[in-house]
Amino acid sequence: MSFRDIVVDACPRNDIPRTLELAREMAIAFDARLFVVAYAWPVTTAADVLAGNRLIAERQMQEALYVTRAAFDRVFEDTSINVEWCSGVGDPTTVLGEHLLTADLLITSAAEGHGNVAPEPANLALGSGAPVLRLGSASVTGRFSSVLVAWKGCPQARRALHDALPILKRADKVTVVGVGNETTVAQLEAVAEHLCRHDVTASHLHLSHSEQDVCAELIGHAQRENADMIVAGIYSRGPLAQRVLGGVTRELLKTSDLSWFMAR
Repeated sequence: MSFRDIVVDACPRNDIPRTLELAREMAIAFDARLFVVAYAWPVTTAADVLAGNRLIAERQMQEALYVTRAAFDRVFEDTSINVEWCSGVGDPTTVLGEHLLTADLLITSAAEGHGNVAPEPANLALGSGAPVLRLGSASVTGRFSSVLVAWKGCPQARRALHDALPILKRADKVTVVGVGNETTVAQLEAVAEHLCRHDVTASHLHLSHSEQDVCAELIGHAQRENADMIVAGIYSRGPLAQRVLGGVTRELLKTSDLSWFMAR
């Protein structure tokens, strides 16, 4: 498996150049085609609508898209990468969802939209079925040399593990980590051995429960080991329109410094 079609969420944020640079690096590494999607939509309230600020909002969205396009032109100038640009004013979640129907991966960011809607990465992964790489604020490269795989004996963890294989194969160090009764040492050992058979440099570690919750244990270990990325499944309950995210998923979404490879 490899990443051949990668969608990039370039909806206006302050870290767009960084996201595009990493997407460019991954496109070169995997010989992938990029679809860069930049749609702007304001975070409005009823008061904004009643105040008649529509024209101001439209001008601000167009300005934000202009800045994003300028970053795109700088990053992909003089490049042989197969890349397409798609932009406009509208709900970015809807447009990204349409592009993800045939995508191998979505690259997005944990940065705020600064007045514009920032698509929720977990909802995009749940709604499309495509894996999502959400970049954190910490400095990373497309190689992700040290990766923590958060393991739990469930389909979501297995899906995330296998979807992330192209990245895991390029890492210098991959640690399969489980916490408390979420898994067993035997399971972790089997997963690490499975990864080794896929030419991944993998080891395993079982963390016993402490006063912290599962997510705090995982994040704490990732930070102590200077991990570049966490690979973890997304957990939710209920129908699509009323999904309630699992506890670990909610907490990982709040952790904006670490990059997270997620799959449902």
